[in-house]
Amino acid sequence: MDSTKRFLDNRISRSFLGLNNFLILGSSAILTGILSHFIHRYHARGTHMVYQEVIAVLTMFLYLFALFLPALKSYRGYLLPLNLILSYLWLTSLIFSSQDWSGRRCQYNGPGLYTTARPGFLTRHSCGLKHTVQAFNIIGFSMLFLNMFIEAMMWASHRRQNQIDNGTEKDRTLPTTTTTTTTGAPISTENGHRQVV
Repeated sequence: MDSTKRFLDNRISRSFLGLNNFLILGSSAILTGILSHFIHRYHARGTHMVYQEVIAVLTMFLYLFALFLPALKSYRGYLLPLNLILSYLWLTSLIFSSQDWSGRRCQYNGPGLYTTARPGFLTRHSCGLKHTVQAFNIIGFSMLFLNMFIEAMMWASHRRQNQIDNGTEKDRTLPTTTTTTTTGAPISTENGHRQVV
């Protein structure tokens, strides 16, 4: 039994996958809360912020269910396509938050200039919350990227095990060919029987 199969079928790998799913769910929940606060409170609602909010809410919804899948014994990495898609969406979200709020840009890019609670009132720039959004984008993307590799290995291990169980790998028989020699004599058929003339 090879070591990859042992790693992917034991409780440690499934626990690790469950922990990753929990971190993804937690990151998306924190991002949903902070970004919802920004959207509710401030006028500056750029497309980058709305995109990040949509991706965080979608991920939070999907990973409420995905959190419990590694506990099922029949689970073999079926969320690989979802992890692949979401990892690229989260990468885009990370790029947007970095473009808007990295370094000193957090002071000049919204939200945080004017509040809807007190119109015309200048507020603090909320750099701490903006950098928190960046940090949890990094955590969410990293865990999704790691999940993509773990689930790909689980999927490949499951397919390899199915091939071994079905006998396609260990009992593979080569096709045999039979050769016949002919004497070159013409064959005639009379009454449905073949006869050499």
